[in-house]
Amino acid sequence: MPRIATLFFLILALHAEASPAESERIKRSFELSVEIWKDKLTIATDPVERQKLIATRPDPSLSAKELWPQIAPSLKEDWTIPYSAFFLDLSRNLTVGGADGNTGTAFIKERKRVLEVFAENHTAKPGIAPFSIALAESGDPKSLPLLEKIIAENTDEPTKGIAALGAAMLLKGLGDAPEVMKKRLTYLRQAIIMASDQNIGETSVADIVNDELYVIRFLAKGRIAPDLSGSDVAGRVIRLSELRGKTVVLLFWDAKSPETDKFIGITNQMAVKYADKPVVIVGVTPEALDRIRELQGEGSLKWNNIIDPADKLAKEYRISARPAALIIGPAGKIEYTGLPGSFAELTVDALLDGDAPKP
Repeated sequence: MPRIATLFFLILALHAEASPAESERIKRSFELSVEIWKDKLTIATDPVERQKLIATRPDPSLSAKELWPQIAPSLKEDWTIPYSAFFLDLSRNLTVGGADGNTGTAFIKERKRVLEVFAENHTAKPGIAPFSIALAESGDPKSLPLLEKIIAENTDEPTKGIAALGAAMLLKGLGDAPEVMKKRLTYLRQAIIMASDQNIGETSVADIVNDELYVIRFLAKGRIAPDLSGSDVAGRVIRLSELRGKTVVLLFWDAKSPETDKFIGITNQMAVKYADKPVVIVGVTPEALDRIRELQGEGSLKWNNIIDPADKLAKEYRISARPAALIIGPAGKIEYTGLPGSFAELTVDALLDGDAPKP
């Protein structure tokens, strides 16, 4: 009996020791598969080949399912911090089908558990900047209190600065009310003071803050939308300023997101709903002209698209994640920025009723 017990605990110990290595293997395997996929997509010129490649995009849900049992028993331990951040990245925006046929958010309980354990054990520790970035990129306002806890409790200035940047980015999704804007500007100032020379990916915090300040000055709710122009699949120039008098649904999208099919379905429904209304839906996409022409021709895309192969227009509008929607009223003012879906549609409905949404 003692020998069996000893063997049992030895197996447990080996498993525990293997968890960091296995977590790293899962992370690197997924990152490598994405790099290879992106390289293939970059060199593919044939529209049909590109579409086949898009369908083979590495599935983040599979890696998330594989990673969770490795980190779940040890979330209180420091070694799990980067892998918890990676798990949040993997599970961001993923959906799951329900028994009733509707879709819901995937990994809700697991994500909640990660945030709870992190709040209890890790907010004051060094080296947690990647976790702050993952919180910011989640787009979930529920992550805001955790970022504010990091700002309050962590003693490392760059870490506090990156958390402040993350908080400012999350506040962007809460609207442009004066109290929200004041708080957002405060956090952007802290980010510049504490972390301007830090990098997030290949971009410096200073550059990200400059983009956020540009958004506040020119792309916030109530601002006149900067003019934008480009050619559609027929070579016709679409110019935003020439659409005054109509409500414009401006959508930045590409086919790389795992939610692309869902986004297309939602937008097609909007196109049908507003077909006889003074509403114009304009997509901006870097996808291949021939492929978009084909999809529009067969009715799979029921709205017109500007082809933006170099992402020039997306950069001008400081689009950091796609899909992204802007609702622009008949007077040219921005009335909504955020994800496509019900809130965007409610904004269009309010504008058509002559009752622009209040901040």
